Amino acid sequence: MSDIADVNAGKSPVLRHWLIDVFVLVFFLTTAITGLYLFRRDLMRTLEARNVEPVGIIIIRNNVVQRRYEDRMVWDRLYVDSFVYSGDLVRAAEVSSASIHIDENKIDLNENTLIRIQYSAGKSGPLEIEVKEGNLSLASGTGGTAVMLNLMGSQVYSSPGAVLNADVSQDGVIVQVNEGNASLVREGQTKKLAEGSVLAKDSSGAERIIPAAVVKRPAPNAGYLKNSPDLLPINFIWNRVNLGDNEKVRLEISGDRNFTQGVYAVDNLDSNAQTAFDPGLWYWRLRNGETVLSTGQLTVADGTGPELLSPVTNSVIRYKINLPQIRFQWAERAGAVQYIVEVSDSKEFINLKLNRESAASSFIYSGLGEGTWYWRVRPVFSSAYEGSTGYSDISFFKIEEIISAVQGTSTAVQEIEVPESAPVKKTPVLTPALVPQRPKFSGVAVTSQAKAGKPKPASRVYIVREGDTLARIAAREYGDPLRYMELARINELPNPDLIFIDQALFIP
Repeated sequence: MSDIADVNAGKSPVLRHWLIDVFVLVFFLTTAITGLYLFRRDLMRTLEARNVEPVGIIIIRNNVVQRRYEDRMVWDRLYVDSFVYSGDLVRAAEVSSASIHIDENKIDLNENTLIRIQYSAGKSGPLEIEVKEGNLSLASGTGGTAVMLNLMGSQVYSSPGAVLNADVSQDGVIVQVNEGNASLVREGQTKKLAEGSVLAKDSSGAERIIPAAVVKRPAPNAGYLKNSPDLLPINFIWNRVNLGDNEKVRLEISGDRNFTQGVYAVDNLDSNAQTAFDPGLWYWRLRNGETVLSTGQLTVADGTGPELLSPVTNSVIRYKINLPQIRFQWAERAGAVQYIVEVSDSKEFINLKLNRESAASSFIYSGLGEGTWYWRVRPVFSSAYEGSTGYSDISFFKIEEIISAVQGTSTAVQEIEVPESAPVKKTPVLTPALVPQRPKFSGVAVTSQAKAGKPKPASRVYIVREGDTLARIAAREYGDPLRYMELARINELPNPDLIFIDQALFIP
C-alpha cells in the first residue's frame, strides 16, 4: 500500500501541471476564437456598409474625429469627404471638431461630443440625432428631411431653416434657438421655442432659469473668407435672456481656447458688437461678470490670391522639337480645397489657353507654344465659408523655340532663362497633408542669363539621393556649401530645405 501511495504522490504534481497547461491552452484558444469572431463581424459589417447608401458626408474635420457602428467594436478614423451611415456613432475628441452634411442639414460637432445618427426605416420619419454628450450646432435645411434632436429623453424638432445649439452634460440639457423656431416634446407635452430663446433642464428633466446670450450672428462655427489685406470686420448680434437692463455684457476673443493669453475684450455691451479679425481660428465668449453666457468659435481664411512661384516672372523658356514642360507652382492657402489656374495670351484673360482646377499647389503642363503667356491663380474653399476669394497678381513668362544659333551652344531639349533681378521667393507655409507634388522632369536644362543674348551652356541633371541637402550637393559640386541658394534659385525651389528623393536638379 505504501508503494502505491508513493506512486500516486509522485504522479499528482504531473497531473496538476497537465491540468494547468490544458486550462491555459483552452483560455488562449477561446480568446483567439472570440477575437477572430469579433474581427470577422466587424469586417463583414464594413463590407456590408459598402452596399448601404450613406446618409451624409464629412465636409470639415479638425484633428481626431471617429465613427463606428453601434454593434461594432472598432472606431474608424474619419476624414474630409468620409461618408456617414444610419446607425453610426460619431465622436469628436478633445480639441477636435467636424461638420456633417445630411441632405440639406449641417451638423457641427464641437470637441468632446458623441452623437448617434439614425434614420427611420425607409426614411419615413425625421432624421434623429441623439446627443449622448457634448455640444453641437444644427442648421436645418429649408427643404428635405426634418431633423429631431434627442437630448436625454427630450425631443427637439427644428423648423425648416432653423439654427439650434444643444449642450448635453451631467448637469442636464441646454438648448438655444439662434434662428427660426423649434419645439420640444417630453412625456407627450410640447413646448414652442421661439427665435432667441433658451431652454435649460437639469438631469431629472426639471426646467432651470439661467442667464444667457443667444447669438444670432455669427453662425455657430462660422467660416469667413478675407480677400483683402485689411482686417475682416465681423458683427456679433445676440439676444439677452434673463439679464437685467443694467447688466452689461463683455465680449472676449482669443486664439487660445482656454482664454489664458492674448485675449481681446470689449466691455459694456448691450446686444451687439463689431470687431475685426486676421486669418486664423478664433474662440469667442460672452460674459456677464464671472458667468459665461455663450461660447463659440469662428474661422477666418485668407482668400486672397497666393504668391506665384514658378515660372518666375519674365523668365524665358526655350525648347526645340517638343513643346516645353512648364511647372506651375504657387504658395498654398490654408483651408483651400482646390485652386483655379488660368493661362492666357493677354493680360485681360479674354481667351484662356488653360483653365484648370488643381487640388495640389503645383502641376506640369506641356501644351503651350511660342509667345508671351500670362497666368494667375485663385483659391477655392468649401461652401462652409462665407465670402469670396480673389486672384493672385498676374505673372508672365515667354516661350521661344531654340533657333540654330542657340542649338550650336546647347544640346538640351529645354532651357529656362531666369532674370538676374528676379527676387528669391519667400518660403510658403506647407502642411504635411498638402506637400507639393514631387516635380519630375526629363531632359531639362536651366540657364541663368549672364549677359543678354548669351545663355550659359546647358546644365547637367542631378538626381537627389537619400540624405542629400542642397548644401551638401553644393559642397560636393562646387566645394562651397553656401552656394545652395544659387541651386535653389536656378531650380526655382521656393523652400531650399525641401527637396525629394529622385527629384531632378540642374547643376550649371
